[in-house]
Amino acid sequence: MNKTGISYIALSLGFWIIVELLTAWNYRIGEWVGYMPWILLEYLLIILIFWFFLFPRNWSEKKVFFLMLVVMYLFEFLWQNPLLLNPASFVPASLLLASIWGFLTFVPLWIARKEFKRQFREHKFKVLFYFAWIIVALLFLLGVFSN
Repeated sequence: MNKTGISYIALSLGFWIIVELLTAWNYRIGEWVGYMPWILLEYLLIILIFWFFLFPRNWSEKKVFFLMLVVMYLFEFLWQNPLLLNPASFVPASLLLASIWGFLTFVPLWIARKEFKRQFREHKFKVLFYFAWIIVALLFLLGVFSN
């Protein structure tokens, strides 16, 4: 395993922990800690799936994106994400989740490969899409969508 691959795994794990605390577990940190170490193992499993196809298999980002969608739906349905289980919110939730999962999959890759600036210059829409979830998460945290 090369240095870039190790950096990818470490960055991804840090991103997963931060993103999960901001989104799924923000009001239930005690419950999240109660599921340890299983949650960390689950994050590592997901990260290693993407690492395997990005590094040893050397798949293109386009192929990994489609793999990411499959893995995303598999895990989100396994976790019984209520946004995906509701037909009215399925499409918007899918876009939000693709933004989150894209952020978790590709931003650590670009940082590890030292190509974030190039990605932003060449693919602004893709980069902005992967960061769009942050605005939605902040609005939820600020209570904008609460009753």
